[in-house]
Amino acid sequence: MSFVKYILLVSVLFACQKSDERKQVLIFGHAGMGLSMDNSIYHDNSAEAVALALNLPACNGVEVDVRLSKNGTLWLYHDEFLEAESTGKGCVADLSDSEIEQLNYRTAKKEKLVKLVDVLPLLLPDQQLFIDLKHFNSCQNERIDFDALKEALEEQIGDYSSQIKLICAYEYWLSDLSEIVDVLYSTDDLNEGKSLLLKYPNLQGLVMRNAHLSTEDVKIIHHMNRSVYLYDIRSLKGIKQALDKCPTGMFADDLRQALVERGYAL
Repeated sequence: MSFVKYILLVSVLFACQKSDERKQVLIFGHAGMGLSMDNSIYHDNSAEAVALALNLPACNGVEVDVRLSKNGTLWLYHDEFLEAESTGKGCVADLSDSEIEQLNYRTAKKEKLVKLVDVLPLLLPDQQLFIDLKHFNSCQNERIDFDALKEALEEQIGDYSSQIKLICAYEYWLSDLSEIVDVLYSTDDLNEGKSLLLKYPNLQGLVMRNAHLSTEDVKIIHHMNRSVYLYDIRSLKGIKQALDKCPTGMFADDLRQALVERGYAL
């Protein structure tokens, strides 16, 4: 075999291996069909966005942002202040359920804010729900009560615990949360993340921005027998870069395009 043919064969085999690895990457809708995407049909973290994402063929699940209300109920909402995206004012943590039930997003479709318990039944048996816990009340400039949060999680997750993973950005809650379901640490600092993976044996892995991790970084985390999930993936270029890194999974803002790039024709 000539040297040129050998190089071509190696290139083809490498490309095939890379394609197979890309197909193993789990793809989840970021806050439903995408976070703050102008071309999204529904507002992020709405029941409509979650349902649409979960009904796309080959979608592995969704990530949602969750906040605790004054009554101890878990609600889907991303921003710190209600006035940023909804008809409400203040913070979810300071409002009662009856007050939040009256709110809707300031969109053409006026989607209502939704409780976590109302989106759990939308999951198919083979899908997962990632819950990004928003642990800070910006109106009071303090963290929410952990005991109330833990009680709410234990009561409101119910029979779906095997399909749920928590995402937490506050180190000192990791051990206690791991007693409920699998927990991932969210950070922009890889060194901090690796340190906590060593410190907390029950920590399942890391959630990080796509731009903050290289392919080698992903391999290092995998060699620690931990998972790594990437987010902040909006463009086609970003989707391809994330897939090429072969993380455990990715939270895609353009869910349809990510599924196509992974190798599924919608």
